[in-house]
Formats: sequence, C-alpha cells, structure tokens
Amino acid sequence: MNAWDVCLTHDPVYGGIYRSVCNFARALDSRILSFDDGRADRSGLRDERPTVRIASRPRLWNRGCHVVTSAMRAEAETQVAGADLLVVHSLFRGHAPWAARWAREHGRPYWSAPDGCLDPWALRRHSLAKRLWLARYGREFFSGAATIFATAREQQKAALLLEGGRSVVIHWPVPLPGLTGREAARAAFRADQGIPESARVLLFVGRLHPMKRPLETVNAFVRAQVPDGHLVVVGMEEGVTRAELEARVPAAARGRVHVVGPLAGEGLAAAFQASDGFVSLSHRENFGYSFAEALAYGLPAIVSTGHDLAHELVGPGGEFPCGWLLDGDEAERAVEAIRDWAAVPAARLAALGAAGRAWVGDELAFDRFRDRLRALAAS
Repeated sequence: MNAWDVCLTHDPVYGGIYRSVCNFARALDSRILSFDDGRADRSGLRDERPTVRIASRPRLWNRGCHVVTSAMRAEAETQVAGADLLVVHSLFRGHAPWAARWAREHGRPYWSAPDGCLDPWALRRHSLAKRLWLARYGREFFSGAATIFATAREQQKAALLLEGGRSVVIHWPVPLPGLTGREAARAAFRADQGIPESARVLLFVGRLHPMKRPLETVNAFVRAQVPDGHLVVVGMEEGVTRAELEARVPAAARGRVHVVGPLAGEGLAAAFQASDGFVSLSHRENFGYSFAEALAYGLPAIVSTGHDLAHELVGPGGEFPCGWLLDGDEAERAVEAIRDWAAVPAARLAALGAAGRAWVGDELAFDRFRDRLRALAAS
C-alpha cells in the first residue's frame, strides 16, 4: 500500500503529535508529507521516516499554512501521485481540505487523526477561527473520512462535530521498557538531584504550560506536607517559567521540589526509573504520552479527570487500578491523593504500578496498533 501521512510542521519539538505521525508511518510503512510553517530551517533534522517538506511562506496570513497556495498544491500533488491512502493529522489548516479534495478527485480513501484538536478545551483557543473552519470545511471533510481517535472519551467529546461521519478508536502505541538496570539509574539520578535513596519521589513530566497545571501541582505537593517526599518537575518552559515554579516553594519545602527542565532519551528514562509515582493535574490530555509512559515504567499515577486515557482503565465498579483518578474538587483531591501515595506501603505501590504496566503491555502494544490500522485500511 502506498500511503502518505499528511501533517503540519513535522518536528520533534511538537512532542505527542510528532510521535503519533511517526507511529502511523511505521505501522503503514508510509511516507510523510509535512506542510511546514516556514519559520525555521529544518533541513538538518534527522527524520525517523522518509519525509517531504513543503514550506509555506512566512507571511503573517500564512505562516501556519492556513492556505495551501497553488505552488504548494502542485508540489504536494506531484509527491502523492499514485497514493492509495492519505492520513491527515490535525485540522484547521489548509492541508486538511486539500488532502480531502485530492482523495475524492482520485477515488482514494483518506483518514483523519485529529490528535486532540476537536476537544472542547482545545476549541477554546482561537475559537472563532476554528468554528469558521468547521462551518466551511467540517461537514464535507468528515463525511468522507474515517476519523481515528486515540481514546473512547476523545471520540465521545467530538461526536457532535463529526455530523455522522465514520469514526473508530485505536489506542496510540507506547513501548514497554525493560527494567534491567533500574536500580543503578535510580541511584544515579537521585544522587545528581540530591535526593535520598529512602525518599519517595513523585514525578511530573510535561510542558510547563498553564494547561498542564505545573503551578497547581507544586502547590498541591507543598500543601500535602509529606516530610519524606520529593517532587521532580520535568519539562520545557511554555507559558510558565522554572523561576515561577521555584518561587511557589516555601522555605520549609526547599530542597524537596526539583525543577530540572526538559529531559529526553536516557535522561527522561532515568527520571521515570528514579521515581515512585507520577502526577498530572492537566486540564486536558486526549491521550497523554507522559501518563502512558509512567504506567509503562510501573509507576502508580495521580491524574486528573482531564486524562482521557485514564478512563479506559476504570473498572466496572468505578475502581482505578493503577493509582488515583481525581474527581470533585481536584485541587483538594490532589492534596489528599499525594498524602495517600506517601502513606501507602511499598508493596501496595508496587502492585498499583504493576497493574498499569500490564495494561500498557497489552492495550498499547505497537503490534496491536499496526494490526488495527491495517485492518481498517483493508475494510
């Protein structure tokens, strides 16, 4: 099958969307057509999959590829000539209606992977522009697409916008890491951060952005007053600075909140391996790679109800088998959950972590993701 993943600005700095595009490309053995924003030279990027880049001119009206110009369209159509399938990632830009139009004209199927952009929380930002896009293109675009959601809750929240279009839920894949060498990595990371081996470490991983609520996370940890607990905050600045976070830590808790900045690769793996729990109070996570990776490392989790993936783990009796899924007043519940996490015996923490790791190994396996995509393509 000759498939193309059509996306916006394929760049590792965009985190989850970048990973999603790469996973689709691996599963379908497809190439990537990236409509780049034109604001940076990305010729030096080492792409994980074969990638063709078409840069929009960095004009105010089109630096985000709001419009696919005639020159861009001609280049794109030359590249995808003969394609059997187009997979459109994200919405609200010119690449999506272009791909749908090309697919219809050539009698080819196309899929839509919204990557969370149809969530009501996401629609609040630039709301007027997005509503206008949906009014102009939405009905036609979704009526011809198979829309793929990462979670059932993401699908439910977007149902009204699809206007009867076909959709399916396929969980994004997350690798299950080996845990050999965990003790050495744990000791090295803790020594580097000045964290005692006897301490319990709670880990936050995510952009330092108001949506992720890092300030509220630090506040909850400080209010919980866990004497032997440490909070490690990992993430790049985006709307919230490291200095702002550190300023929230009173003198009595200094030395127990560690704002370490962005980590990747082995550094990020070491942070997971050094920790005893994961926390995220994010307003919205339509999938939440950091949460899924924490489960993969066997960490019990304290997460807000904004984590759509977390609802996939809730049992028939409403139990959350791998930690604490907050409800009600999440600010207060977070404080209570952190205290509970600190007081739970080590064996119980290990059992919660093992339940999450087992779920990831089963439900988020790459082979399962690949097989479901290929079955959809054959249907």
